[in-house]
Amino acid sequence: MNEKEVIRRIKQGEKALFETLVKEYYQEIYHFCFYKTGDAESAYDCTQETFLHVIRFLDGYTERNHFRAWIFGIARNVCSDYFRSRKFVTMEEEALEGVQEEEEGYRRAEMRDSVQAALNRLPEMQKDVIILRFYYDMKLKEIAAVVGAGIPTVKSRLKQGMEKMRQFLGKDGDLQI
Repeated sequence: MNEKEVIRRIKQGEKALFETLVKEYYQEIYHFCFYKTGDAESAYDCTQETFLHVIRFLDGYTERNHFRAWIFGIARNVCSDYFRSRKFVTMEEEALEGVQEEEEGYRRAEMRDSVQAALNRLPEMQKDVIILRFYYDMKLKEIAAVVGAGIPTVKSRLKQGMEKMRQFLGKDGDLQI
């Protein structure tokens, strides 16, 4: 059964099929929320809240929009609301705590933390388009649907965000403060 059929049947009352959508999108939404919040517990909370919103608003979903873009848009809004309602330990502070790993693993973790810290320094709109483009391999059209902007605006945010990331990371990939 394809996604459109599943959604149609859920709207008609077959609520048990909602689990199909959860299985399909849970991991992607969780990872997106993790990139947005930088913390596993917050990502879990935001993911749960996203699926609660999907249940609540699925009747308002129209098939003219891609479901993937629609659910990512909900996740994005949930994460934004979460930030407004809570104080967070920044990724830079978490990176300072450090984790003892093997040398190669440590270097990868350090690079990942630097990239996450650089992402966290970007304006929200630039951060979102970079995450959707490079972590979720979304096309510009899909990103435009998620963030509610035109394709030229998405291109501009992507370009500006990448330029800032290069500045933040420097030539060696180390965070420049």
